[in-house]
Amino acid sequence: MNYRYDGITVETLMLMSENAFRDSKEFYEQNKEKLKQGMTVPIRQVIEALADTITDIDPEIPINPPRMVSRIRRDTRFSKNKHLYRENLWAMFMRDKHALPYYPCMWFEVSPESYSGGVGVYDAPPALMEIFRRSLTEEPKEFEKAAAAAEAAGAVYHCQSYKKEKTGCPNERLARFYNAKSFYFIYSFPDVRQLAKPDFIEDIRGIYQQLKPMYRFLQTVSEVYGQTLL
Repeated sequence: MNYRYDGITVETLMLMSENAFRDSKEFYEQNKEKLKQGMTVPIRQVIEALADTITDIDPEIPINPPRMVSRIRRDTRFSKNKHLYRENLWAMFMRDKHALPYYPCMWFEVSPESYSGGVGVYDAPPALMEIFRRSLTEEPKEFEKAAAAAEAAGAVYHCQSYKKEKTGCPNERLARFYNAKSFYFIYSFPDVRQLAKPDFIEDIRGIYQQLKPMYRFLQTVSEVYGQTLL
């Protein structure tokens, strides 16, 4: 292990919860540095520790930890939820969304209840999902292997489906994917005490390695979609 990891304690997670519950600028300012050092900085360290694994999956994902972790202070300008502070933080692993929108993403998230992560596509335009369905038809075995690898790693499939079922699914095994508007595979561990120890990083490193085939499949779909925008 040649990286630094200071750990996230249960006490820090409780402070995050209290800060969100109080929803007080005064309380946040009093505890801002403690929250940063106890939560934000360790998640940046997780990014640095996983950097070689993530860039092996996709060399074009930029690794810049200070810009990859969500903020404790929420941006409420365009949200109906006006609570100022969140109790969970996450890091996103994805290509520059300004270069090409709708690339797949991977993520790592910490909340008081669990730590989790995964791979998927969100808010995808219908044209991209049409290419996805065509890819399922043309390369069913490749996708099945990718899905099997993700599920073997403990990631669970979730999706938002079209109300009207799409026709043309190549086989019954792919039916749960074929009608998806967007979907993701997520792993989740409830024992947040593990976050205090650096060992958990090696465990989740193995999970991201097993998510690689799914990310690569979705990456190809996104690149084909990108060609249609030129």
